[in-house]
Parts: sequence; structure tokens; C-alpha cells
Amino acid sequence: MNTVNTTRSALERYLCALPRIADGDHPLWATPDGRVAGRFMRSSLSSVFQPLRRLDDGALAGHEAFVRSFDATGGDLSPWNLFANAAEDDALIELDRLCRTLHVLNYFGRPGDTGSLFLNVHGRLMLAVGEDHGSAFGRVLSALKIERRKVVIESPDAMTSDFAMLAYVMLNYRYNGYRIGVNLLNAGQLDELLRHVRPDFVKLDAGRDDTLRDLPQHAKTCARHGIELIVRRIGSDATLARIRAAGVRLGQGYALGHPAPAAAFPNP
Repeated sequence: MNTVNTTRSALERYLCALPRIADGDHPLWATPDGRVAGRFMRSSLSSVFQPLRRLDDGALAGHEAFVRSFDATGGDLSPWNLFANAAEDDALIELDRLCRTLHVLNYFGRPGDTGSLFLNVHGRLMLAVGEDHGSAFGRVLSALKIERRKVVIESPDAMTSDFAMLAYVMLNYRYNGYRIGVNLLNAGQLDELLRHVRPDFVKLDAGRDDTLRDLPQHAKTCARHGIELIVRRIGSDATLARIRAAGVRLGQGYALGHPAPAAAFPNP
């Protein structure tokens, strides 16, 4: 009996079984630089991750995943163009699930604990899937023995145009075992959001004047309801200091770290 194989985790066994070159018969493969890549139409896809940090001591709280894609000639392709190519709902669902699977393999396949994985879900996908959101993705996580609570499903800020639908979809994800986060288009939507759903995380944009102007109040509101407030797109040390002084615990942005492949993370 091969004792090495029997002691590997389900995720490790899956990663070891991936082909080492792009193979038309397999949608995923392992690259020489230690990443997992995938194929959608003519594009090769992989993942980068931006850190979310605790603002009191700079410790990692998790990472948000972003897809990076390359066309058949090797040139960069905007993720926005990539999703625009998925004109039909079935193609969008396939692309979104491929991206989430890539992110999970690249993130949790790395040794060490780098915190929770934050995954954005395309707004069209949330509307295209009628019910039981996250169940198919959950089967992937279960097969790889990854706890669903390690994954935070984030709604796009465009979903805040319909809070009743947002609540229905996000509570579906929570029912299926994930933690949930909401990106707000503007800070003034916070009270309306809380009348419909209490997410685990709320993200506000540091680039908006209304976010910074009333930030101490928003931080207190979130804390009162047991919600972690995250301020994203923090681009400078001055903005970071202002956000930290307002009592916000978690932040994200170039001032705290740029997106990078998991293979480039420091060794644990």
C-alpha cells in the first residue's frame, strides 16, 4: 500500500492528480509556477488574492479572490470582458463556478492558514439561479473537505438596487453554510440593508466621501448588530489612519497589500 497517498488530504490528492499542461479533456491544470489554471472559451484563467487586514496590528483576516485571464495569444484580457463573453445564463453559471473552483484550489491548496476566502458572485448569476444558491459549489467544497464557513460569499454593490432580492439570495447562501458579505454602493444604504438582512460582513468604499464623513457612526451601527465592517479600496496611509481612528477593525486596499498569486504568499 502506498502510505504517502493515504495520508494526503482530499484536496492534496486532487491537486496531485491535475495534468501539468493544458489538456483539452480537462478544464483545470497545474502550472509550473505552482498555480492552478482553467480554461473558458479561448482564455486561460487563474487567481490572485488581495489581503484583508486587522487595522490594530496588521494581521491577516483573509483574502478576496480575483480572476486573472489571458487570451490564446498570451495577452491580458479584462475580467469584465471575460464575463461579458458569457452572454447566456448557462455560460455565466459555468464561468462563475469555474472561477470559484479555481480560487478554492489556489487558496486552500497552499500550506498554512491565510484566513477566510472572500468570493464575489456575479449579480447576473444570483438572478439566474432561482433557489438553493451555493449548493453546487458546496458539493465541490465537501468533496475537497473544505469547511464552508471558511468561505465568505460577497454580493456585488449592484445588488443593492433590490434589497428584498438581495436578502433572499444571501440568506440562501447562509442556509447552505457560508458566511455572507454585502458590498454597499454607498454608506447611506446601511440602515435599509439592516431592515432586510444582517450579513456577517459589510464593505464600504473608502473612495466615497460619504463613507469617510460618517464612518464612526457606521462602525458603531455595525458593531451594535454584530456585523464586521470592512472598508475597501484604502489607497493611502492618510486614509488608513482616518479609518483606523474611526474604530473600524478590518480594511482592504493597496495601502494594505496588492493582489498576488497564492504561490507568492510568504511561507507560513
